[in-house]
Amino acid sequence: MKCASLFLVYFSILPRTLGFTIPAASRSGDVATRRTVSTTLYKSFILPESPYSFALPAHPELPSLLTAYSDDPLGDLLFGANGIVIAGILATAVAVGAGFVALLPKVGSAKFTLTEEEQAACDRVDAAYDAAKWEKEMTEEGTKGYVNRRRKANEAKEQYQKGLSRREMKDRSLRYSEADLGFIACLLRAAEPSAGDVCYDLGSGAGRSTMALSSIFPGFSLVVGIEFLAGLTKMANGYRGKVKGRKATVQFQTGDIGDADLSGADCVFVGPASYMSDADLGASLSSLPSGATVMTIDKRLSGGFSLVTEVADPSGDLVLNTGYVYTKQ
Repeated sequence: MKCASLFLVYFSILPRTLGFTIPAASRSGDVATRRTVSTTLYKSFILPESPYSFALPAHPELPSLLTAYSDDPLGDLLFGANGIVIAGILATAVAVGAGFVALLPKVGSAKFTLTEEEQAACDRVDAAYDAAKWEKEMTEEGTKGYVNRRRKANEAKEQYQKGLSRREMKDRSLRYSEADLGFIACLLRAAEPSAGDVCYDLGSGAGRSTMALSSIFPGFSLVVGIEFLAGLTKMANGYRGKVKGRKATVQFQTGDIGDADLSGADCVFVGPASYMSDADLGASLSSLPSGATVMTIDKRLSGGFSLVTEVADPSGDLVLNTGYVYTKQ
């Protein structure tokens, strides 16, 4: 043990005792390799009288291989890299940073610009759905009224699913959600409905979006909300008489949107209902007449529909939605 300790001490002080210097970087190909300890140092360390000195002549490159590491790998890579490549990387980084900065003002600050009539209609619907003082209180998930409606929606789902197998369940992925009423107003404005049109709300839930459609554009002759769960249809009918002011006639129906007949519809709204499969939605929209308008949130339509416009949704948090307005070909 004493010999081993003396060996380590001798190894640590030898470079300074003998006055060795660190050699300059040596190049191999296009990449510079900086050696922190010279090969000569290690060759000098193995003294002639050492019983192990015979191994060096047999492997003259061994010390070089063992000590050829870099203390600046990034600098070595950049030294041999193409200047154009480096410039491209820097330009990309700057572009990504600029894009992020450009996005920041939209998050948490941008608001919907509504007309006085549109804002008044949205306020009337909000007042009906969050009527009590406690319902207006905000939580991290939204108003307490919204949290309560979502709870009731989950109860309605559980009641429907009771006794059914997973194969029989149509709505096993249901997640209750409510669209921003200002966003619905902007989509309606972009859709440009005509007085007397009939509008359908697919996946109407508790009827909040349906009542918004009828209040924001009271020129509709009829607004029909179709919801799969009977418990939510009952809840929606309970709110219908609470929305004050001028509004179009509203009906709520319990049914499968995949079986819905939309041949008499002029306008359709599809909210952010993640449980709605593309197959069911496609089957329903296939019955639409040519020229009918479809408004969707975060759902693109493909064959048979022409995109009219996109509507950005600055929702005031880190989740940004996109609205789409289509016409049936």
